[in-house]
Amino acid sequence: MAYVPFYAGETVTALKLATRIVEVVMDWTPIDQLGSYQNGFTANPAKPARMRIERVMGSLQWRYEGRINNTSAANMVNATVTMFLFNAPYRPLVEHGDEVYGASSAHYPIRLGLMTSGALTASVPTGAASATTVWLDDLCFTNPI
Repeated sequence: MAYVPFYAGETVTALKLATRIVEVVMDWTPIDQLGSYQNGFTANPAKPARMRIERVMGSLQWRYEGRINNTSAANMVNATVTMFLFNAPYRPLVEHGDEVYGASSAHYPIRLGLMTSGALTASVPTGAASATTVWLDDLCFTNPI
């Protein structure tokens, strides 16, 4: 959907503002309802991971927050592991990546990838420790499809 601006003389209403500037396509939803945890990764009980889909001025945004626990201490040092597998409707058409905070990773950021297969992957560089918790706070992918 293309962004439609307000035209000169057009009456601006709260409904028009809500749908033209920020439209909530899917409200915050726990990610375990959108796929499944993999390889010993689980929801963090204090702040389970969740996803929200918005359209901001015509651009689709997939937002994430919360934490994923590494319960099996999967070694993600210099290796890419799959933490979560999203169901088909929540998979991007092209890969996306970002860096986030990880508890116990020796102050190294966690490299995240969201693959077209639906895999949410994580890794840390050589010299880091395998993270026990991965924080998804403020993670956002624009125009994932």
